[in-house]
Amino acid sequence: MKERHFVATGYVVRGDKTLLLYHKKLRMWLPPGGHIDPGELPEEALLREIREETGLEVDIVSPLRAPDPGSKRVRYLHVPNHIQLEDIPSDPPHQHIDLIFYCRAKDGEAVISPKEHEQLRWYSLIELKNAPLEEEVRVSSIDAIEHVMNDRSIGSSDLRA
Repeated sequence: MKERHFVATGYVVRGDKTLLLYHKKLRMWLPPGGHIDPGELPEEALLREIREETGLEVDIVSPLRAPDPGSKRVRYLHVPNHIQLEDIPSDPPHQHIDLIFYCRAKDGEAVISPKEHEQLRWYSLIELKNAPLEEEVRVSSIDAIEHVMNDRSIGSSDLRA
């Protein structure tokens, strides 16, 4: 049985564009994201990874059950927009159980994290149609833009303690 790791990925949208990063090791355009550390909630990992890889703060636009139960024992978390299983060709090969969230970028400029990425780029809906992307990245990028553009909620990433 392959080893599996939980990861969180965020398609970051600003206006009618989504941010993708050119990953040095994998040699492909991907949204920001990474491993969920032990004891970390998926939302916490998502916000941390986006901040580390892009310098951006975001609001999570993925569904959040409301109203919150107001209990000290129960808290609702954002539901990923989708979950996918990815084969990772490293040594040793393993899989990622990837919790995919859609996010809205707050003010600020995106900056590249040169440790992991060579480039960053905001792709518009039109550019996504012909960009050199994996099909699942293209489809999710388009879906994220459409989802976030149609979302009317304001900041929804509040992580209550």
